[in-house]
Amino acid sequence: MDSDIKQLLELQDIDLRIKALEKEKEEIPKQIQTLEEEKNSLLSKLNNIEKSLKQLELTKKEKELDIYQQENQIKKIEENLNYVKTNEEYKALLREKAHAEERIMEIEDEILKIMEEIENLSKEKEELQASIDKEMEKYDQLINGKKERKQQIEQELEKLKSDREQLAKDIKPSLLNKYERIKEKRGTAIAVVNSDTCTGCFLVIPPRLYSSLVKGEKLLSCPNCGRFLVYKSE
Repeated sequence: MDSDIKQLLELQDIDLRIKALEKEKEEIPKQIQTLEEEKNSLLSKLNNIEKSLKQLELTKKEKELDIYQQENQIKKIEENLNYVKTNEEYKALLREKAHAEERIMEIEDEILKIMEEIENLSKEKEELQASIDKEMEKYDQLINGKKERKQQIEQELEKLKSDREQLAKDIKPSLLNKYERIKEKRGTAIAVVNSDTCTGCFLVIPPRLYSSLVKGEKLLSCPNCGRFLVYKSE
């Protein structure tokens, strides 16, 4: 194989590797953001449960205060029963007392429901907390892994770019300029083929050109896309 072809192939291999690594590097911040959002979503769920528990505890205390107030009302009614002068007043106070006692039972039922909700939420919180501890560790490992991978890519890119710069010095300036122009326009400058079709633009290569390409006597270009053609048998 012609030395020019070998150099250009090596250069394209480096360029393709650089392109792939830069694309991977570009995706890492998005991947980290997605992991952070998933992590925060779990924490948010736990936070919502904790808020609900606090609200339930507050409501429970308010209900208990209601009972206390109703019990005080009953005590006052019982005291007033000793001073009533008519049956009507006596019956009215008894009805008021019965109403307060009924209200206390209603509140106690409400408190029991609240306590049941608190128990269920506390259990859910405990299970979620245990899961979160494991998930947080997993997410932290994944995030740190992405950050480490980014550093590895940056180091590899630095070496590849250095290698590319050194290799470019050994390539004929006119050839290198043409390579850069084609790469800029087409994405890749070399089409490696093993049949009579350009793998860059998929045009059928003219028979005479293909015959010269197979012989590998000189560097040839696709008449359609302008890419350098390199023949490699299967």
